[in-house]
Amino acid sequence: MTGSRTSLLCAVMLLSFAALACGGDDDKPAPTATPAELTEAGGGAGFDAVQQSVIQIVAQGTFRDPEVGFSDGSGAGSGFIISPEGLAVTNNHVVAGAATLEVFIGGDRSRSYNASILGVSECNDLALIDINESEPLPFLAWYEDPVKPGIDVYAAGFPLGDPEFTLTRGIVSKASAGGDLTGTSSIDHTIEHDANIQPGNSGGPLVSADGRVVAINYAGGAVATTTAQFYAIAWDLAKPVIEKLRNGDFESLGINGWSIYDEASGLTGIWVAGVKAGSPASAAKLLPGDIITSMNGLPVGTDGTFKDYCDVIRTAGSNAIAIEVLRYDTGELLRGEINGNKPIEKALSIAGQVQDQVGNDATGDTTTGYSGYMSITDDTGSIIVEVPNEWADIATEPLDLDGEAIPYIGAAPDLVSMFDTYGTSGMEFALFGPVDDLTETVDVFAPDEGDCVDFGYFDYSDPVFTGLYHVWDDCGGVGTVYVSLAAVPDDGSYTAVMLVQLTNEADFDALDQLFATFNVLE
Repeated sequence: MTGSRTSLLCAVMLLSFAALACGGDDDKPAPTATPAELTEAGGGAGFDAVQQSVIQIVAQGTFRDPEVGFSDGSGAGSGFIISPEGLAVTNNHVVAGAATLEVFIGGDRSRSYNASILGVSECNDLALIDINESEPLPFLAWYEDPVKPGIDVYAAGFPLGDPEFTLTRGIVSKASAGGDLTGTSSIDHTIEHDANIQPGNSGGPLVSADGRVVAINYAGGAVATTTAQFYAIAWDLAKPVIEKLRNGDFESLGINGWSIYDEASGLTGIWVAGVKAGSPASAAKLLPGDIITSMNGLPVGTDGTFKDYCDVIRTAGSNAIAIEVLRYDTGELLRGEINGNKPIEKALSIAGQVQDQVGNDATGDTTTGYSGYMSITDDTGSIIVEVPNEWADIATEPLDLDGEAIPYIGAAPDLVSMFDTYGTSGMEFALFGPVDDLTETVDVFAPDEGDCVDFGYFDYSDPVFTGLYHVWDDCGGVGTVYVSLAAVPDDGSYTAVMLVQLTNEADFDALDQLFATFNVLE
């Protein structure tokens, strides 16, 4: 059946406008340093002084793991005291979202201390806590020299929740390894070393031979070398962040989580294991078990790291961030704002609305659903959208409108067939200049009169765009549904136009995904 709708590609000239938790398996652990070895090597603080300043932190609260469900405790991590008043440093993922913090100093289990959180930063995976003790406490000083490969270092802490203090010895192998190596932070660089650490070492210090803090341990993992390599946050990156944490949270929404990627479904995002009370995440009604899938329209966690998540936070500052969230337990898509006045709520399903309008049996063929979605960016780097994996015939070259390059994405199983017939699913997405009349804009891309049944115009709104979409049914007499959308941001500075052709039931889910993920990057 031949279709005669006006595609973006063909009709543009008609327009008149423009490893979490410091884990790591090692069959051959690094040797444990003795007090004599450390004191002799450094001639300074010595093993005993380091031990007296290192703490074990037991966090209690409601945390959520995708495999084991809710848990009443996050386990134990490590940390170290940096002032006689009891200020101590650890990782964000050790404490964020905890209801209570119990601290043991130097492996002494005869007495515990309560502690409160002064500030957290998930983007730097750091936290500053205050130990409730009136008497002066022993503390560690920062290393002050450039970190160089080959220097001796010692990892201090309480691995695997063991109450006995542990110290392992190694060397710095890289002074400036990558900063996006884990799914729990995004920093400029890390220190790579081979002083063995395990779960429970999180937040503990990596000290020099004279007992000064070279770095903060936070991740481990096998690297293609003769021994396991582990990662720590360098002192010169950590110290200024910790100073900021004295005044509250920094580069943080207040979550305890990590990036996830499910290859089977193509789902990516930031898993929320815990939420800090009083944080922007809490105010936005995020819950443990939520998955943040996009921020300001940008998919996050797609590379298995916190990079995109933290880039958005650092760019937005204190401004509102539009977020999309998948609630794991219910499968609901939620939308709202962080640092704004729109707590997340169930997103209005465009597909559901369209089905209500045209009827649930509007399409002829049915499928078992698409295997997943892929993110597509146009050649100019201006627009982005997620399309079904099966729509593998993709065009991203800009359109030419009177010599102006118009950002464009087209995707379908067969683009030519989508352009020429009503029998093939697909979409087109383009970016134009501001317009005066959205109705007129939508009508430019209407099917030819008589091809479809007109179901009218409907208002469109999401955290970034407002606009109008037009629905047609039974196009070409084969039950195909056709939707055209024109939407603008708050300032009306540009116009996003999307056309979608739906030929089967799976396309209704795709329609929601398309409308949920289209965005302008510039």
